[in-house]
Amino acid sequence: MDVKEKDIESVKTISNLSPEIEHNCAAPSKILESNNVNAVLVAGIGGRPLMSLAEKNIKVFAGITGKVSNAVEDYNNGLLQEISMNGTCNCSHH
Repeated sequence: MDVKEKDIESVKTISNLSPEIEHNCAAPSKILESNNVNAVLVAGIGGRPLMSLAEKNIKVFAGITGKVSNAVEDYNNGLLQEISMNGTCNCSHH
């Protein structure tokens, strides 16, 4: 999804199939990085995937619920919390 000045410009899907054709928790971050993704919105995330995204400078924002459009709106309104390997998340689902 491309967002410009809080407006959704376009939506596309990216295959989550690992290039190694096996389960690899770092594969999604590699795929996102190769597609120039700089932020992801999540309901929750494990430590290893978070670390992999952080290593690729992809920001992670937690606390989404509902539809993707609702998550983007919450992100645009500053309602999602950025989480990182250096800090903690105050999300209620942990």
